[in-house]
Amino acid sequence: MIFTVKIEQTFAYPKRMKYIAKTDSFIAKPGDSLSYKRNVRQPYGWLKESGTPPCEHLDVIVMTDKEYELGDEDKVKIIGVFCRNDGDHKLVGACLDRDIEDFSELTDEEKEDMHRLYPREDVGEGWFGRERAEEIIKEFYSRKKRKIIIMVQHTESEHHVNGMIGAWGDFELTERGREQAFEIGKWLLKEQCDNSFNMYASDLKRASQTAEEINKTLGITPIITEVIREVNVGAGNGQPREWYKCNKKPQGSEYNPDYKPFEDAESDRDLWNRLYSFYEEIISNDMERIIIVSHGTALSFLQSMLMGYSFKDIERIRFNGNGGSVSKVVIEPNGKVVASYINQRVF
Repeated sequence: MIFTVKIEQTFAYPKRMKYIAKTDSFIAKPGDSLSYKRNVRQPYGWLKESGTPPCEHLDVIVMTDKEYELGDEDKVKIIGVFCRNDGDHKLVGACLDRDIEDFSELTDEEKEDMHRLYPREDVGEGWFGRERAEEIIKEFYSRKKRKIIIMVQHTESEHHVNGMIGAWGDFELTERGREQAFEIGKWLLKEQCDNSFNMYASDLKRASQTAEEINKTLGITPIITEVIREVNVGAGNGQPREWYKCNKKPQGSEYNPDYKPFEDAESDRDLWNRLYSFYEEIISNDMERIIIVSHGTALSFLQSMLMGYSFKDIERIRFNGNGGSVSKVVIEPNGKVVASYINQRVF
């Protein structure tokens, strides 16, 4: 079994390191890491395909003398595991350039390192080879569920036709927008969507009304939440576009993730951080079929998260849609993400 490991701890960092998923960064926690205290130099991380901390994931120790930086990624083959009674098993991986297939083939020095790292073996615990490691991985994935996530950008709103800025301005749908949303509901029914799906909708009227029209067909009671609102442009919310253009702060030629058009607005970083908690919720909960009704920029960021991109990637990658665009992403139990379609118009 071959996976991608993301490095979380190296011997160069004595303190216990914690991954901050929102910002794709690391911070030091109080106390030295177990590896540092026991003089074990092999790096440590998690299998990207299994999930992202703090959500459920699989840890792995990499048997290599390569020098990594925190956040580096590499391919490893799984050769063993330390089984723990509390279920917090530690897989053992080897880089692909090593001619080794099982824990038993490690050097005596490497085995000593591992037994020094976890010397206490309670009943049922201990170091095992590739066969047991693969059983652990298969059992882990058997608990994970296939998720279907459908995202709908709200349909034509008053601000699309009256020259105003939307953002947190609470505009309603036009009559045409209501008709478009109703058509989306009929189209989703053909996509096997029904009231077995869970639906989240932004609390701004143009999104909640889109959900309302869709549910004349699907019959879902949506969860209305402000977490998936559009980006907040502060003083610019609901203002005429010309006023916005003349009064916003100048924006430099270089991309700035912390740029705010007004003091009370959100930056790209702020929006990402707001949405990330929602992303973590839908990834880790037991819902297998989810519909999200939201807004253009908010959905662009959510799509990036679902596709495995980090905040640093949004400077070069954006999924831009139009009013009424529909996207479908499937997350398989093994972590594979399939984009069935992104920002497709269906009316």
